[in-house]
Amino acid sequence: VNLTAAKKVVCPGRGLKQQEDLALIDELAQTLGAEVACTRPLAEGLNWMPRERYIGISGAMVKPDLYLGIGVSGQAQHTIGMSESRVVAAINKDRSAPLMTQADYAIEGDLYAVVPALIRVLKARKGK
Repeated sequence: VNLTAAKKVVCPGRGLKQQEDLALIDELAQTLGAEVACTRPLAEGLNWMPRERYIGISGAMVKPDLYLGIGVSGQAQHTIGMSESRVVAAINKDRSAPLMTQADYAIEGDLYAVVPALIRVLKARKGK
């Protein structure tokens, strides 16, 4: 995976409750035609994803047309790695999370309700 060349990136964070929930993120990414990245804790702390997928100071530096952070708090170590994204969107139940305040578009809500709804809408628009 070459995250640095990706035009769209979907990035889950610690808001995910369990590793199996990455399937939901994968489905959204496939629907968008995006690559899946992650935050450092998902790669190094929990070992849910490979290290080469995490975005941040010591990880990948990305500048996609669309970065979608899902359950990502948005600490500086992470946001430096995606700060050159053209459009930043965030889904988080914590409206005061740093990424929510930095995002161009922010949806305050439970990712387990918002992401499936977003997938349905996107698939309906594509006629799937």
